[in-house]
Amino acid sequence: MGSGGSKSVSYNYKLTYFNARGRGEVARLCFAVAGVKYEDIRIEQADWPELKPKTPLGFLPVLTINGNELTQKLVIDRFLAGQFGLLGSSDLERCKIDEVMTTITDFAVQLSGTFFIQEEEAKATAVKDILDTKLAPIMAYIEKTMNENKTQSGYIVGGKLSVADLSIFNCLETLTNLSPTALDEYTRIRDLNTKIGIISSIAKYVASRPKTPI
Repeated sequence: MGSGGSKSVSYNYKLTYFNARGRGEVARLCFAVAGVKYEDIRIEQADWPELKPKTPLGFLPVLTINGNELTQKLVIDRFLAGQFGLLGSSDLERCKIDEVMTTITDFAVQLSGTFFIQEEEAKATAVKDILDTKLAPIMAYIEKTMNENKTQSGYIVGGKLSVADLSIFNCLETLTNLSPTALDEYTRIRDLNTKIGIISSIAKYVASRPKTPI
C-alpha cells in the first residue's frame, strides 16, 4: 500500500536489480523504512545477457507496479519516496531533496566505477583521484545543505527522514568500503550517517541483506 499520494490504491511491487547495492539500494531502503513488502529480484551477472533484451531500456533497476514497469534509478526512487512519505513536506523541500539525490548519485557513480577496474594499480590511482579531488567538494556540499536546514533536525533536508538521507547513507557505505578513513574529518556527516543507520527498520534490513561491496 502506498502511503503518499495514492493511499487508496493497493500496489504489488517487484524490484529487479543485480545482486548488489548499486543503483537499486535506495529503493530497497525506501521499502525497508516504509515496512512495505515487495519482491526483491536479484540478478546474477551470468543471467543478465538473457534478461537484458527483456528490460525497457536494456539496464536495471526496473520496478514493476501491478504489472507496469518503471526504469531509471532516480525515477524509481522518487516514486517510492512519494508513496512512502519520504519526499519532504513542501514543494521547496521536494526540490532540494531532488537536488541532493541527483548530486549524490553522480558522486556514487564515480565511486562505484572503481570497483570494476581490474588492475590493482589503476584502481588505486582512480580511488586516490576521487579522494583527492572529488571528496572535499561533495562533503562541503552536504555540510552546507545541512547548515541551511533551518529545522536543525540532523537530517539533510527538512524535519524528518527523506530519500535524500537514504541516498547519502548508501553512498557513504560505498565510500567507506573504498576508504575506511574517508569520513574521519567530517564529524557532522558521520553523525548523519549514524543517525540513519540506527533507525530500527534500516538496521534490521542492513543486518539481513546480502553483503556486497557496492
